Amino acid sequence: MPSSLIRGKYILTAAGDAGGIATLLDAAVYQEDGLIVDVGPYQHLRARYSADAELGGPNYSIIPGLVNSHHHGRGVTTLQMGTCDDCLEMWILAGWGRRPYDHYLMTLYTALNMLESGTTTVMYNHPQTAAATLKEDVEAVLRGFLDAGMRVAFSSYLRNQNRVVYDEDGAFLSGLPTDLADDVRRYLAVSHMDDDEYFAFTDDMHREYHDHPSGKVRVLLSPANVQWNSDEFLLRVKERAASLQTGIHMHLVESPYQKDYGIRTWGMTPVEHLQELEFLGPEASFAHAVWLTERDIELLADSGATVCHNASSNLRLKNGIAPVNPMLEAGVNVAMGTDSTAINDDDDLLQEMRLVNKLHRQPGLESPAITSEQVLAMATTNAAAPTGFGDVIGRLEPGRRADMVLIRLDGLEDPYLDGDVPPVETIIGRAKSRDISSVIVDGEALIQNGQHQRISKSDVARELREQLALPVDAGTLATRRMANRLTPYVESFYRSHRPRMENPHYVYNSRN
Repeated sequence: MPSSLIRGKYILTAAGDAGGIATLLDAAVYQEDGLIVDVGPYQHLRARYSADAELGGPNYSIIPGLVNSHHHGRGVTTLQMGTCDDCLEMWILAGWGRRPYDHYLMTLYTALNMLESGTTTVMYNHPQTAAATLKEDVEAVLRGFLDAGMRVAFSSYLRNQNRVVYDEDGAFLSGLPTDLADDVRRYLAVSHMDDDEYFAFTDDMHREYHDHPSGKVRVLLSPANVQWNSDEFLLRVKERAASLQTGIHMHLVESPYQKDYGIRTWGMTPVEHLQELEFLGPEASFAHAVWLTERDIELLADSGATVCHNASSNLRLKNGIAPVNPMLEAGVNVAMGTDSTAINDDDDLLQEMRLVNKLHRQPGLESPAITSEQVLAMATTNAAAPTGFGDVIGRLEPGRRADMVLIRLDGLEDPYLDGDVPPVETIIGRAKSRDISSVIVDGEALIQNGQHQRISKSDVARELREQLALPVDAGTLATRRMANRLTPYVESFYRSHRPRMENPHYVYNSRN
């Protein structure tokens, strides 16, 4: 791989969630074979090294490659596939009738979208697809990310209980008409894996991909969520992750109904239950974590776990706003993800950063407000930590991999920008995907002058368009009819389990 010198008017080498940020003026990054060799003044590095190529220039800002810490890899979004935004639990049920798709093309398309907004690494969480084709599906997904050139921290989740509502499957199905219950059982059987089968599968994936020659894959374990997994399974995951020296990624208290499940099942919150199981730890990352108590936040901070914040998804699926400011104040490592439901359905992490920056600004002069430095950290250093790549990405410094984003300043500064505005404020406050000129992973410019270099996105979109133009298959239509029949029963269950929603972490207005 050739060497290159990447120049910027500003280089934001590292952001810390405590508010610090390292910014160099008229500087450059010199990389060889995908490894950062030196970072410093442009003229000094230009005189010292003979690079094969030079990128950037005096009208660019350079930041570390962005890390999407929670994603499910749907490039053609759930809305486009027919599932409109709704309360999470009903949205999940509506997704039962989603048409099948080509996992390779869908992954390739979402990877190209993410690259366009500067995302170079993704924490991808694979849904529980048909057991018979799971390995084939996963291999297609990983091939998609690798062909696009991205890094991926991969996990495949398992649900082994409470798969219809947050209660025992048999008990819930016994209250349904017999023919509907039988249809649901047959539907669930297609994706069923027992615990031993799951661990055999993840062992195979770890053995095959964790030390992939590209150096761009890490394999993690994934319980789906505490209400969807038995305690026995959670303990086995903890043990296996330690044995494989890998991470754990799962959903946690995404909705108020999930918190309520913990209270009525164990007499404590799901986070407290995980603490009781000695499951929490620095190897664990938790997507969402919206419905946390103050005690939950303390436990997460003390354990060294990561929370992966998904602002757009939480808003779209009626789950609320995660207490990011209290978590940051307590010392929780808070990362950022899009959950494949970004605010505009476009996998745009830059836009997600701007939303996070505005969402966590509480009313009042003395109220907490997240900083732009913290937001950048959530999408770089903080997000890198749970991926398994934490020691080689997230910062622009010698010894780390050359993953970075070049942002043109023309559109950000035109027609005027005061010279006292810090570069990080300009990027978080104004940068859009259209301002990204180059995206570099392992020293390779996957996007240059705004254009994909490896793969034609238009060709991928055309293939998807042709496949999805075919009639919906009879099996999918039957599943949709079953889900529609099931809907009132599921709604009735959740209406009978109304969660308490009091004493919010954030207050945005007042009735009086």
